[in-house]
This record gives sequence, structure tokens and C-alpha cells, in this order.
Amino acid sequence: MRKISSQISVAVVCAILGFMLAYQFRVLIRQENAVTVNPYNSTDIAAQIEQYKKDREKLTKKVDELQDKVKKYEEAAAGRNDAAKALLKELEDTRIITGTTDVQGEGIIIYITPNSGIFGANPDARVSDKSLVELINELKFAEAEAISINDIRITGATGIRVSGDSISVNGEDRISPSKKIVIKAIGDKKKLQTVLDFPETLQNFKGICEVKYEPTDNLKIDAYKKQYKFEYAKPVKE
Repeated sequence: MRKISSQISVAVVCAILGFMLAYQFRVLIRQENAVTVNPYNSTDIAAQIEQYKKDREKLTKKVDELQDKVKKYEEAAAGRNDAAKALLKELEDTRIITGTTDVQGEGIIIYITPNSGIFGANPDARVSDKSLVELINELKFAEAEAISINDIRITGATGIRVSGDSISVNGEDRISPSKKIVIKAIGDKKKLQTVLDFPETLQNFKGICEVKYEPTDNLKIDAYKKQYKFEYAKPVKE
């Protein structure tokens, strides 16, 4: 029992370290986005951006390593105890729901390609944030268990809205509404395809985009890498 407690303690410490690294990772992204182009010092700025990218890659790798260690500690702590195994299974399910773990399984891939004009890109062929939100809702209605847009994980806290010339997802990630968009959804591939086969489901994309989708037996969706932070919602104390 003492051994299990110590393993759980180590797991908690690793989890805290992972969250700290994720926070640092988020700060680096903000710093990178905050850099403004200065024509008198473009070389230094380019070098600084490149350094930010390298630091971000290192932090991402470190977070992944710590998360792998946490999972191993959790599995070791569960051991052969049925109650502990049930708790571990509940924890894994919670991570899937919150999007904080990589997942794989059968599902469907949707390719949305804006139409091009005669002389190149058509400025009117732009995907709207509303269209994406409605499509995501349809996939959820078909019981999709995990969804991503351009490899950005969709969670219960995800917001999708127009921000300047791009569409903002999860507050910071941005996608171009005039370029190809790939949506992945894990779930019963037959149910997902059925809901997409309804003409009304893709009505908002007609005339401006070419939409294709294909079911697959093995699809991977990466985890949501940022840290959840709750300022106002608190657990109810009985």
C-alpha cells in the first residue's frame, strides 16, 4: 500500500511538472505571436522567432515525455487491484472527454477545399466560422468521440469564431478560411458517414467549397496541449 501511495505521489509530481511546462509552452507561443516586424532589425527578429520555435519544440517533447511517465506510474499504481483499475479506466475516459490525451480508432476524414476562380483564388470562397461550428455539432450529434480541425483538438471549452482574416480556434490557434481544411472525427464511421450524406449537413459549403470525406479504420487525433484554467467555476460542496 505504501508503495502504491509513493507511486501515486510521483505521478502527481510529474503531472504538475507537465502542467508547468505546458504553461511555459503557451507563454512562448504568445511571445512569438507578439513579435512585430521591424524593417530595421529584421535579422534579429527572424533569429528570435527561430529560437522561440526551437524552445517550443523542446518543451513539447519534454511535456510528452512527462505525460508518458505519468501514465506508466498510474498503471503501476493500479497493479492488479480491481478498484484501482476501475479508477484508472475512469481517468483515461476523462482524459478522452477533455481531449488531453492522444486517441486513435475508426472514424472519418473530411476535406474542405475552397473553390478557385478562373485566375486563381476566389476571394468569395471562404469558409465561415458558423459553417464550421454547425458541422462540428453534426459530428457530435453522430456521437463522434474526438474531433480535430487542421490537427487542432476540439474540446468542450473550444471556441470557434472569425478573427481578422482568419478563424480562431481555442483562442490562439488560427486557420485560413480560404485554404484547405481537414477535419478528423473518431467514432462509428457508419454513423458519421450517414450524417454527412444528408444534403442539409453540408449545405453551407455548397457553391464555395468542394467537400469530400472518407471513412477509415485507423485514425489518430493528437491531444489538446494547453492547460485548462478555471477562474469562476468551482465544485459544489455538499
